[in-house]
Amino acid sequence: MKQFKILVVDDSILMRQIMKDIILSDKSFVIAGEAQDGADAIEKYKLLKPDAVTLDIEMPKINGLICLQQIMRIRPVPVLIVSAYSKTGSKIALKALEYGAFDIVEKPSGSISIDLDRKKDEILMKLNMAVKSNMERFREVKEIAEITKKLARSKAKRAEKLVAIAASTGGPKSLMDIIPKLGSELKAAVSIVQHMPAGFTRSFSERINSVSHLNVFESVDNAILNEGDCIIAQGGRHMIFDQDGIIRHNDDSPYHSVRPSADIMMLSSIRYFRGRIIGVVLTGMGKDGSEGVSMIKKMGGINIAESQESSVVFGMPKSAIDSGNVDFVLNREDIPKKIEELVNEMG
Repeated sequence: MKQFKILVVDDSILMRQIMKDIILSDKSFVIAGEAQDGADAIEKYKLLKPDAVTLDIEMPKINGLICLQQIMRIRPVPVLIVSAYSKTGSKIALKALEYGAFDIVEKPSGSISIDLDRKKDEILMKLNMAVKSNMERFREVKEIAEITKKLARSKAKRAEKLVAIAASTGGPKSLMDIIPKLGSELKAAVSIVQHMPAGFTRSFSERINSVSHLNVFESVDNAILNEGDCIIAQGGRHMIFDQDGIIRHNDDSPYHSVRPSADIMMLSSIRYFRGRIIGVVLTGMGKDGSEGVSMIKKMGGINIAESQESSVVFGMPKSAIDSGNVDFVLNREDIPKKIEELVNEMG
């Protein structure tokens, strides 16, 4: 059995030891080495050539964000951010995802989390996904300029068509490529479930909003979507549409081990939008979204799945495709144009 080499980076010797113990509990992994700051990490990375890296963000000398940029320039490998920064959904953690971080794990109790073992299953699951992921999709980091919006909100028209998007691991990068390319004249609303921790989706929404023509915002109770709106489900809560198309939330148990669930969002959207829905399943592990696209297709809607070539993790798109209810399998860069075409064609 192949063993994957992991480089552990954290300025705390205690945290490095806890992280190593977690990683070594899975026989798929060996420790390539450890580093105590960003400068040390870059040198060890060049020397040791690990298959993946666990990286803290808040470190002396060179912080984790700069370290991540350098790693991606040298030789892209999956980098799992394990940091207290992610707990607040900070803009720095979001920047890490833009720069190519594979995913994020929150330290449960701040920078020194002696209870990190609580995150053992999540860390090992994400590392196992990471070493099997499609790193070609991380090779280019695109800087997206912020735009000035000209929204005539007084003329806003309630949306009668919906683009319902499911995304998980690798999704933030995909969404940053897709949503900014949709024009402000889109005759539909966009509803997104991106699997993210609670408290993180607000910063993510604000970031996408700053570079998009659409009006992007985190979900709130009683929201009614207009054409050109793009709503992102709150982390940690299921987002649903009631029969009048009004947004509600609940704290029901995770579905397919996730909350929010794209399936729950998609299935509930049918109550109001009926067959006027375009389902989109992007990169991610698992099968969230496959039930949703099946019902969307049954009701007369149209579905898109991200291709294996552009997916970081092909689990969710593959599950949707295997359901037999996907109409178009497209590379990420081709999805925005197809969404606009289908919205315009939909009656």
